[in-house]
Amino acid sequence: MRLFAATGNKDLKLIEGENSASNELIKLKVSLVYPTLADLSVFEGKLSINYPRVPCRMATAVVSDDYPEFGLKLGSRVLINPYITPVVDEEENYSDVDVYGIAEDGFLRDFVAMPIDNIIPFPEEVKEDEAIFADTVAVALKIINEIKPEKGDYIALIGGSLLMNVTAQLALYYQAIPIVISADERYLKLAEDAGVYYTINERQEDVIRKVSLITGGRMADHTVQHALDNVTPGFAYSLAARGADCIIAALNSAYIPRQEVDIGLVARKNLTVKGVSCGVTEYNSAVNVLAQKIVNFQGFIDKRVPLSESQKLFEELCESSSLYVGAVIEA
Repeated sequence: MRLFAATGNKDLKLIEGENSASNELIKLKVSLVYPTLADLSVFEGKLSINYPRVPCRMATAVVSDDYPEFGLKLGSRVLINPYITPVVDEEENYSDVDVYGIAEDGFLRDFVAMPIDNIIPFPEEVKEDEAIFADTVAVALKIINEIKPEKGDYIALIGGSLLMNVTAQLALYYQAIPIVISADERYLKLAEDAGVYYTINERQEDVIRKVSLITGGRMADHTVQHALDNVTPGFAYSLAARGADCIIAALNSAYIPRQEVDIGLVARKNLTVKGVSCGVTEYNSAVNVLAQKIVNFQGFIDKRVPLSESQKLFEELCESSSLYVGAVIEA
């Protein structure tokens, strides 16, 4: 067994040893790993957690043995649910959700043993390159469920990211009208290829004016801004119609870049602002979205490295987190 543990000082320490997992756990061969911004923050030592810590929560795997009592066969392809044990109140408003890679060791390794509750087989028609983004779909579903768009609603999606791309595609599925805004042409092209009609390059166009023209002057009924370093702060409010709802989104709450904005528009426009940074309640629904082929993942992955090159990839992503659209590690 090989795993890479972050020391908290921009270093991944290789640890090798025997797999001594409990017989109550399901043994898996990790297949594909997708590092996120939270994983980079673990690598850089930005989080107040116990180090060393094995990063990465988004992974696919293959079952390493037969488990007839659970209907799992040797070689079955599975998703690993990244949420440990969520604390959910009566109204399903989670108060605290731990994930692997942050609260406990994650999946930057070749083998892992997991509880059966964290293992979800995915249908044969679902490709591994699609399944790896299940949690991204789950967070996007949470965003859609928070804003509850109606047919014909305009949704301004701010920030070049795969999360905003998936949210745009789900908006189309629910017959809303997404407007994708980014300074990165790669994400605008991905959105257009997925059927999004309105895209705006914020470096080349007056974004506020363009959104006003698209919406007939009323501005967006809903805005969603991905909390990233390379996203213009304040668009979530300036592009919103009066009385609109605004979502500030992240794939995980462990690390969110600091952003300073003028919140005066929130009061003047009577906006409702919410945060979304967890897809725990939507994870099973996300698997159904994968099976139904609602989201087009073509072009999401533009970099692949073997497990042995994890250190180099993490160093590159720390220099520029937007260097690749989607970089994955083949374990």
